Amino acid sequence: MKKILYKLVAVIIVVLLLPFILTLIFSNKKTHYSLETMDFHVYYEKSGVKQKLDFDSYLIGVIAANMPAGYHIEALKAQAVISRTYALYNISLLSEENPTKKEFTTSELGLSYIGLDEMEQYWGSDNYVNHFTKLENCVYGTKDEVLIYEDDLILPVFFGTGTGHTRNAKEAWGVDIPYLISVSSKQDVTSIHYLRITEYNPSILIGLLKQVYPSINVTEESFFNDISVTERDSAGYVIKVNINDMSISGEEFAMILGLNSNHFYIEDYEGKARIICTGVGHGVGLSQYGAGAMAEDGYSYKEILTHYYTGVQLTKLDN
Repeated sequence: MKKILYKLVAVIIVVLLLPFILTLIFSNKKTHYSLETMDFHVYYEKSGVKQKLDFDSYLIGVIAANMPAGYHIEALKAQAVISRTYALYNISLLSEENPTKKEFTTSELGLSYIGLDEMEQYWGSDNYVNHFTKLENCVYGTKDEVLIYEDDLILPVFFGTGTGHTRNAKEAWGVDIPYLISVSSKQDVTSIHYLRITEYNPSILIGLLKQVYPSINVTEESFFNDISVTERDSAGYVIKVNINDMSISGEEFAMILGLNSNHFYIEDYEGKARIICTGVGHGVGLSQYGAGAMAEDGYSYKEILTHYYTGVQLTKLDN
């Protein structure tokens, strides 16, 4: 039950952070990065208590919150580099907006984080030491390594499970980002989370939609005529859904219905609405399941990262 809750929280956080992510993507400021010149402190706030974290401890908590510790170590190393790059990208951007800002909470840095006590609760006492040591080795084994594109840190977005190919950021978010283009992720189809088929009485779905859009005029009899997918991207993800004359995004529609992703199809199955949904998450950047599968096939974390982020380089921070 705890694992399910953590997964749900992670999905919700990713959805809620999309506007923040897009803000970061639109920023074209160029900067150079060094842990020595970036004078900052990271804090974790919980139940009114503020705890100072050293940067490596923060990274361990981020990996623990975002990727199963049972994954292959090369996939976890890839997640370590992503976490470091992601945090420093955000710290730099926030510092540019407020040059006097030196303290950042884990929530400001854009990725979910769990503390030591939460890790032990999540993993169980028997697995805690082994899992923590494994993640610690991933952080120190990739010490100071970050991803750059044309001498600037990238924003390394990621998601849970793909649908065979990742998405182009330009199609997904309307922003042309050269390192976030569609690449193959065929291993995703072997994930137990790849496919989810659900059936609902149309009245249930109408009720969910009316909680957000009370004025929509959709009945059970007209459901399949009044609700239609009108646009998909090249990877098959839904871009727009029409509800009568109103158009909403595929992401919003999926979130309202509690779908794993906006890669879905709706069918009339003997009067019920059958929803066939594949993948977990937004589909842009690195597929965590795909990374795990590549690692199991013998690929290194460097090969995994350069596969999912096109044209990037792995480099060390200036010391």
